[in-house]
Amino acid sequence: MKTTPMMKCGHAANAINKKGEPCCVICIGIHPGASAIDEHPASLENRQAKCACCQSKVVSSPELAFFESCPNKSFDSYYCGCKGWD
Repeated sequence: MKTTPMMKCGHAANAINKKGEPCCVICIGIHPGASAIDEHPASLENRQAKCACCQSKVVSSPELAFFESCPNKSFDSYYCGCKGWD
């Protein structure tokens, strides 16, 4: 099974560009790593992610919505959908 790649900006890829390559629409235009796959991302083993809005915690995974690896912090970040998707 293919997993979502991590980008050098720290987010999991959340879009594809016109060439069909993974990218991060959160950071495109503001972080040069938004279009580059991180070939050696930080380990997510034994890590948890907190929802940026409600602080709910889950096991870290690039498959989470708007996932961001934050290896220098206690928790990674994601969005659980608690405020809706509109």
